[in-house]
Amino acid sequence: MDKEIIGFLKKCKFQLEDETQLKGQLIPRDILLSSNTYEEVKLDIVELKKKFSSSALTSLQSRAQKEQKWPLLNLVRQILRVCNYKMDPVRRSDGYDDDGKKKYKRFFLIKKLKVVQVV
Repeated sequence: MDKEIIGFLKKCKFQLEDETQLKGQLIPRDILLSSNTYEEVKLDIVELKKKFSSSALTSLQSRAQKEQKWPLLNLVRQILRVCNYKMDPVRRSDGYDDDGKKKYKRFFLIKKLKVVQVV
């Protein structure tokens, strides 16, 4: 994973300095749903298009913001997938509301994918 991708993830509010800190990190889902954060990283999408094919990564396409419900979440997920990482959804209990219904906080746990080498 190169410096541009790490810089992009930092702009997405990931707390990391290098790739080794990414595995096992718990990312709040709300950060990736923020339209303000997406607006901040829009300029980086142009740079990412130079590295990755927008036909393979639909979140890099120009119409992604209009057609996707959560474009930043999709963009981060697809970039991590290309770099052999996976975002697993995790729910943590957040108590109960006034009606007694259980509340949850939602996160993504970053895991390293196993790379299979074809001989």
